[in-house]
Amino acid sequence: MNEENVKERLIQATMDLLKKEKSAKKLTARKIAETADANLAMINYYFKSKDELVSLAVNQLIEASGEKQEELDLKDQVTKERLITFLTAIADSTCEYAELTRPTIPYLLLEGEFDLSYQILPLIKECFNNQRDETECRVIAYQLVSFLQIAFYRGKDFERYSSIDVMNEHQRHQLCRVLVEDAVKE
Repeated sequence: MNEENVKERLIQATMDLLKKEKSAKKLTARKIAETADANLAMINYYFKSKDELVSLAVNQLIEASGEKQEELDLKDQVTKERLITFLTAIADSTCEYAELTRPTIPYLLLEGEFDLSYQILPLIKECFNNQRDETECRVIAYQLVSFLQIAFYRGKDFERYSSIDVMNEHQRHQLCRVLVEDAVKE
């Protein structure tokens, strides 16, 4: 059997189970392996842990919604508006899968790749029209993504502090707008 095929089957099985269960807590390594028709040991072979696999699968679910957003015809929008629209779509997906995303955020913040930061980096650079260097743009991209991750993870605390309920669509969209407007001042 192709090794890449087993790895992909594990990821896909995890994504399918997450969509079905709507909770990462209910997933067991045994159930994932069984659904993927793979040996249980393959989870630790391909991934550091079940948590890494679950985090990767949740990330792919969120990124898929971001890719759908990229497919929309946003060419008529100003770059800053495209960035706001993109972050809003990611935030909406994060809330849609809140039961899945909340448990994975600590892993993303502490050990995960900077995938979303890399995804928005071209938009950040475009917003500044090459007036900021690469490092500054990367810091701003990471700042936007990590702030949103923390705001979602600590949603109730963030609401008590800021009066912004990230689970409320209007308030969430306004938060994304404020963050981008503040980070990307022209």
